[in-house]
Amino acid sequence: MENIFNLGIIGAGPAGYSAAIRAVQKGLSVVLFEKESIGGVCLNKGCIPTKTILHCTDFYKSLKKAGKFGINLGKENPEADYEKIFNRKNEIVIKLQKSLTKLVQSYNVKIVNAEASFVDSNKIFAGDVTYQCDNIIIATGAKPAQLTGIQTDGQFILNSDDLLNLNNLPQNILIIGSGAIGTEWARIFSALEKNVTVAEIADSLLPAADTDVSKRLERIFKQNKIKFFTGTKIENIAGNSVFFSNGQVLTPDIILCAAGRVPVIPCGLEFVRDGSFIKVNDNFQTNFSNIFAVGDINGKLLLAHSAIHQAISVVDFIVDKKPVCFDKNKIPSVIYGKPEISMVGKTEQMLYDTDYKVSVFPVSALGKAFADDELDGFVKVLSVDNKITGAHIICPGASSLIHQFALMIDNELKTDDILNTVFAHPSYSEAVFESILGLDGMSLSLPKV
Repeated sequence: MENIFNLGIIGAGPAGYSAAIRAVQKGLSVVLFEKESIGGVCLNKGCIPTKTILHCTDFYKSLKKAGKFGINLGKENPEADYEKIFNRKNEIVIKLQKSLTKLVQSYNVKIVNAEASFVDSNKIFAGDVTYQCDNIIIATGAKPAQLTGIQTDGQFILNSDDLLNLNNLPQNILIIGSGAIGTEWARIFSALEKNVTVAEIADSLLPAADTDVSKRLERIFKQNKIKFFTGTKIENIAGNSVFFSNGQVLTPDIILCAAGRVPVIPCGLEFVRDGSFIKVNDNFQTNFSNIFAVGDINGKLLLAHSAIHQAISVVDFIVDKKPVCFDKNKIPSVIYGKPEISMVGKTEQMLYDTDYKVSVFPVSALGKAFADDELDGFVKVLSVDNKITGAHIICPGASSLIHQFALMIDNELKTDDILNTVFAHPSYSEAVFESILGLDGMSLSLPKV
């Protein structure tokens, strides 16, 4: 039959298209449903457009200190044209959409551009057609959450989706939430000489991060003239006036609500929930054994690369009955901007009741950092029983460096074995080597205590 498939996938974001490609590679017939644009939130409303804008603003910041590197740009100071930045962002997204569509089509995946709903546990209805599938993967992702009493309107109170549709930015911006989204947009606004205030209800910025990372981010915010309140919530919004629990009153031009995301769940079946997310077992099966939920929709870790890993593992489970191996403590996360922030494994506060070692190596001890004039940051490493259990990095290239630690944690490498690896000089990777040496007080680039 024309509309019978081994696997149906709802949602063509990173999890969905990765699952589709993997499944075809494993010999399955696949139908992929997407009601909007292929690539999901990551490509269209998240990772790629935001990082494109961030790269532009980071480049702008670098240009402004070109004289320090002996480069004369002339008498006129460089200026940022946000409309051009906005257009570049759109061009890149469109190019990647086309490229990704061709990639998926090259695997003979049937793509259905329509909203999908369940008829039963084996049937999906989309575009006036019913599709029968032996197994189904839900990969519909998540959308910005609405805070109680603070409803986004797309004009004064915006979510991250709304913000990406603005081709010019106002001067005064309030950001609610200091997670990855809030922190990255604060850096963008600051780089473009906007007045930025971040309000965080928790007692620290990036509340899920290691305490040393949170403290250093506070310093970075201050250096970049980003104002922030912690342990603070909004009491009331009247007109354009925002009243805070700490007594402060602000009148921003816009408010960015960057305080979490909620799952997008297809209609037609009742799934057991874990809070608002779909509850899954260790193999990501829902309460229907042939229906799996991967990525943001299960709430385990709202990151694109986590979703991809889950999707690939689930396909391998469907085809080979190979149990899924997923440990969110082994998955790195990154906050982009200057300098980058990355982390993997446990934080120090998670290890307070454990016999652990900690080492913090400052980037400013590296010759490479002086050559680049990038002296702010550190590499912090935690170990238990001579094995790395956590790493937290603030420095250029942190998004790449963190994978060295991820490999160490995933393979349970002993620190003595790691130190047999030769790290190139001059490089930021030397900080990885030095931080591990520092676990036993043996760093070669820090003065004797």
